[in-house]
Amino acid sequence: MPIPNDSPPPLLEIWTDVIAPSRGELEWACADPLDPAAPAALPAAPGVYCWAARRHGGIYYTGRAIGAYGLWGRVGRNEMRWVRTGTRSVEEEGTDATYMADHWESFSRVMVTMDAVVWWATTSSVDEAKAWERRLLQQAIRLTGVVPAVNGGAWWNRSQAWVEARTWAHQADGAVQFGPGINCTPGAPAAIA
Repeated sequence: MPIPNDSPPPLLEIWTDVIAPSRGELEWACADPLDPAAPAALPAAPGVYCWAARRHGGIYYTGRAIGAYGLWGRVGRNEMRWVRTGTRSVEEEGTDATYMADHWESFSRVMVTMDAVVWWATTSSVDEAKAWERRLLQQAIRLTGVVPAVNGGAWWNRSQAWVEARTWAHQADGAVQFGPGINCTPGAPAAIA
């Protein structure tokens, strides 16, 4: 897909590309995995979430939390712990990029390397969480041409669910916007003016 004005390939941005089109439907919050108290703030309710680089807000993973413990179980108990443990390993043990590439799975490696934070929003049901994950992944394709890096591309299919996701992304987004990343600071207001 050609990129306008020879700009670099765009990142899906949490504020402008995810929060803005879902405003009014999802209430987003940001959590810092390096804050030991942060996991407790996540509810045991279904929802969707995006891991994004702290510095520029580019999204590297989009997921859904639909298990018995919802966002707390999937993100708070597991993924935030993996990122916190990985970061500690890098800081205290001097783990380098070669070791990480050889021994760590891509999720932990990318989130630690990108100094990622997690944005999350609850949904009213498991089915709604599934639908929102599809919508956000479709939004990524519309705006960047690819799914977020850690999601990979194997999820794509031509089912009716994806047709609905494409329709939502088209209506919510309007014209495709390409541009540089933004600053994604935990605790910053989620509303877009």
